Amino acid sequence: MKTKILLLVALGSFTIGATAQNMKDEKVSFTYIQLPSNPFKSGTEEFSVSVTQDFDQRNADSVTWYEARLAKVREEREIAMKAWNDAKNGIDRNYFTAMAAYEKRVAAGDTNAVKPANQVYGSCPCTPDPAPPFLTADIETDAIANMVSIPGMNRSESGAKITLGFRGFDKGKIKESKSSAGDWTYSIKFRHPVQVKIEDKDGSVIMDKILASSNGYQSASSPKFKSVYELKIWWMDNEETFWNKRQKDVINGIISKLNAMLADDIGFPTRSRTIEIYTAKDRNHDYTDVLEAYQSVQDGLLQLADDREKDAALEYFGTAVSQYQAILSQSDTKNKKARINKKVTAAMFCNIAHCFLWMDDYSQASLYLSKAANLGVGKYKRHGQNLKPFLLNQKKRYSANQ
Repeated sequence: MKTKILLLVALGSFTIGATAQNMKDEKVSFTYIQLPSNPFKSGTEEFSVSVTQDFDQRNADSVTWYEARLAKVREEREIAMKAWNDAKNGIDRNYFTAMAAYEKRVAAGDTNAVKPANQVYGSCPCTPDPAPPFLTADIETDAIANMVSIPGMNRSESGAKITLGFRGFDKGKIKESKSSAGDWTYSIKFRHPVQVKIEDKDGSVIMDKILASSNGYQSASSPKFKSVYELKIWWMDNEETFWNKRQKDVINGIISKLNAMLADDIGFPTRSRTIEIYTAKDRNHDYTDVLEAYQSVQDGLLQLADDREKDAALEYFGTAVSQYQAILSQSDTKNKKARINKKVTAAMFCNIAHCFLWMDDYSQASLYLSKAANLGVGKYKRHGQNLKPFLLNQKKRYSANQ
């Protein structure tokens, strides 16, 4: 009943005020289940996730280096301070000896006696301790593992295995800059590379490499200050807090990008899409059959989100193709006034191409897009050009899952 009501409303909209034959672009929004581009060959739809922090040794090495450097600096400083104190004692001794002789000459009434110059010790060799090492904070491995998801797949230790190895947080460059408005800021780079290993249920390795989106440096900016010295004071007070927050935030960003990759490569995500299906209107012609075919297409599209195998959708699309082919049997591309003239014919070809695309018959879809383009109607030629990248992507995914 709902379908009939929609059809009656559509019929009314196409018979009011039309003075010449025109095409109408019906925008249809729908959702569909996207097939993976690199599915598990075993056919498993189960996975487990383990997370490791592969930076423990790096942290340990940093601490070892720091302790060794600290000990060396303190040893060198102690030696330098002893030498400086020995030199100071010698300078003091010479000064005191000279002052004693000076006072004796003054006491003896020697008016030509010259007071010795004050001591000059030179700079104190107070080399500061090295800054403590920057250590990657421990990560919550179980919590991170639970953040990983693949649409259309369930968790199970008996399925595929995903291993994430966090390599460690890297500080990048800190750039100080002044804007045209006179504001001073720091632009700060950082990253946390993650090794991703994906194994199929049978143990075959699907992927084992650094996640590209985690390997590039990200940027963060400090607050703005009118004085560069206020900026420096802010950094002195907030550097540790800033880096702690970046370490937490970067992990959330990495998991978000990882999930997007897994959904696109392996999972069965539900995607949204809006397409144009063409109908016609003309006071002098009856296009009820075109509207009925459009309704079949719309009904088919609305079924795509419910069934990965698309059984119900295929039935609707098959009906629509038959309806469009019956319409095209009346095609007269030489006669502009014909009910199914060149413009209507090209539009129907585009509609059929959409049907075949969702029926996974990509050769027929391409054929009908070519037929539309060959009629030379610019709009429908562009329609095919715009649709082609999506068609090729769907074809690639379909082939990968056969």
